[in-house]
Amino acid sequence: NEVEELILFKYFICALLIVCCTPHKSENRYFSPYAGNSKVETASILGEDLLMLYKKCCCPDISICVEGKDFQAHRAILCARSSYFAAMLSGSWAESSQEHITLQGISHVEMSVILHFIYGAILDFPDKADVGRVLGIADMYGLDGLKEVAIYILKRDYCNFFQKPVPGKQQPVLECMAIAHSLGVENLYAACMKWVGKHFARCLSERSFANLPTELQNNCLVMLINSLVSSVLCIKIFFSLFSSTM
Repeated sequence: NEVEELILFKYFICALLIVCCTPHKSENRYFSPYAGNSKVETASILGEDLLMLYKKCCCPDISICVEGKDFQAHRAILCARSSYFAAMLSGSWAESSQEHITLQGISHVEMSVILHFIYGAILDFPDKADVGRVLGIADMYGLDGLKEVAIYILKRDYCNFFQKPVPGKQQPVLECMAIAHSLGVENLYAACMKWVGKHFARCLSERSFANLPTELQNNCLVMLINSLVSSVLCIKIFFSLFSSTM
């Protein structure tokens, strides 16, 4: 009768949910460099729910192998969040018809960061992640949001938001400037260069300045000279205006 059919239908739905939420069997089904963190901060509740979908490996339809580790994922989410994966998995690439793909030129830690961002829009990186590397990979994979997170972390961890240098503490702003220059992040590069101009004597005494490429060292010197010339011109103009009023 209808009551028995309704009960059977409910049991069927429950069984289906159990099957769907059972982790996909894989030796490396879920790797996370965030394992030491009590909670990974996501941008929204939706991001938290989607990240849980990834963590539990619910109904994955593609496996991504990086450095011998398999990451279980979902084609639709990858394509929706990344132009690189959209071209790879829904275009004319050979990978579009494959259920298992291998990526080169990226570490498993960086791949985990990328997937955590794609699913959960995470707002921070684990200590193991190389921020400069992640920034470059985010650009290659068409993840503009991840680039913004990486730039924010560089400003926070490398530049201390461009505050005054702390006595006795090495300033990694020069390293950040080199990263920004190599990856073409103009706004970040300009901000670093401006900070170096204000604290050039301090930067010149650090070993990290000597380790900069010659091009960057010359850029710093040219910037300093231009700044001094501008200051001298401003002083001359000031005295000229002051004299004319006497």
